Amino acid sequence: MQTRLVLAVDNSLDFLNIALAREEELIEERRIKPDKTPSQTIPGAVLQILADHDYLVEDLSIIVATLGPGSFTGIRVGLAFCKGLASGRRIPLIGVPTLDVLASPLSFLEGRYLCPLIDAKKGEVFLALYHICHGSVERLTDYRALKPVDVPAILQTPCLCFGTGVRICRDMISPIDGVLLLKEGFARISGEMLVREGLRLETRGAGGDLKPIYGRRSEAEIKFGVNAI
Repeated sequence: MQTRLVLAVDNSLDFLNIALAREEELIEERRIKPDKTPSQTIPGAVLQILADHDYLVEDLSIIVATLGPGSFTGIRVGLAFCKGLASGRRIPLIGVPTLDVLASPLSFLEGRYLCPLIDAKKGEVFLALYHICHGSVERLTDYRALKPVDVPAILQTPCLCFGTGVRICRDMISPIDGVLLLKEGFARISGEMLVREGLRLETRGAGGDLKPIYGRRSEAEIKFGVNAI
């Protein structure tokens, strides 16, 4: 059986992250700080990584994309691009929540709780609580946006907190016994883990719900009373 060429795209955080793999074997991962709008950056970056490894768009077998939470614009544009590409090529598109990908590299910490924190701006963090059981990372809460003062209420110990939101939550959660904060590391999406999570979901028949996870209502929704797509 021929191995499939997998494209993984994350545009939910500060950097555009693109990975190319043969099944779970990573070929290359690129982290790009865009100097143009996402809609201008993503197509060119995808074509470039394919061309640099002598592939064409026609060679892709499956696409994996993050669903958020994170940047509203980044999520919308990244997912729209992947939907268009997958539809045009008639290949599967698997959606993976951003917080799930952040938690997945720590599955070796058996028995611990994990709380990835994403800086959501406006004095809030996006987060979810996970528990590691038998090497599997199980999500215990929904994806939500909270003020730092409200974060301790959802934590269980022993817990590892990490991500770009640690800085603004430090004063609230560092005094809690059994909570360890990682000031650096595990704050960015791993392209390799995004590929693996996508393929794992596909194997389970999951990942087909491609609805963006925004974590909270956008300014447009609040101001004009509309719902984001």
